[in-house]
Amino acid sequence: MEGWPEVLDTLRERGLDLSAYKEPQLERRLLSFIQREGFMSLEPFLDAVKDNRDLFRRLYSYLTIHVTEFFRDPPYWEAFRAAMAARPPGLISIWSAGCSWGAEPVTAAVILEELGRSFEVLATDSDEMVLDEARGGRFAAVDVDKVPARYRHYFHPEGPDHLRLVLQRGRITYLRHDLVVEPPPGRFDVVICRNLIIYFRPLVRQKVLERLAGAVKPTGLLFLGATETFLEYAQLGFVAASPALFYKERDP
Repeated sequence: MEGWPEVLDTLRERGLDLSAYKEPQLERRLLSFIQREGFMSLEPFLDAVKDNRDLFRRLYSYLTIHVTEFFRDPPYWEAFRAAMAARPPGLISIWSAGCSWGAEPVTAAVILEELGRSFEVLATDSDEMVLDEARGGRFAAVDVDKVPARYRHYFHPEGPDHLRLVLQRGRITYLRHDLVVEPPPGRFDVVICRNLIIYFRPLVRQKVLERLAGAVKPTGLLFLGATETFLEYAQLGFVAASPALFYKERDP
């Protein structure tokens, strides 16, 4: 895209550094956003985004990928459920990185509720806008339709088109955290980061993957997306438990 360096500089000045992401995909998403917002060319859009806070927030949410849903790739979540059922008694700590509006931490939470396990989920994302949405614990009925029937009773009707998540055995805490530039917010029994690192440039992907792996306690689990590869798992102390699910034997 002509003018792409200017785009990156302008957004970096406003606090959005996109240098970690693969460029072609970002260009397509930016052009789509510009057209959707009614701008005829790049120059007036850049002028507007410098001064319009709401426009910038919408752009931030649009460019930092938020494609997610409850129980995405169901067989993978069944493998996760089996792994959680096999864990010894006690509190299970989980970090859901790149959580978007909450589909993945909520999926993990209702699985653990159904298993009768105590848990704490720390769900993080770099986008405050989607975090505000997630913190509300209120989800559109059309999204909850993707939740298997055995877990539906954790969602209570609230109005004609929404349901509210109700947990008893654990909790989800939402926190702003930028996975690309910040260290992990602790060490956990389980780290979930699905379908995010595929959008990063190779060197950034490697750095982020090492951070995620380092946040898993020995005997813990790292849960990645269906299309993501983790060829480095052995050198980082993991063994493959099932597709996208890795068990940590040791710290490297």
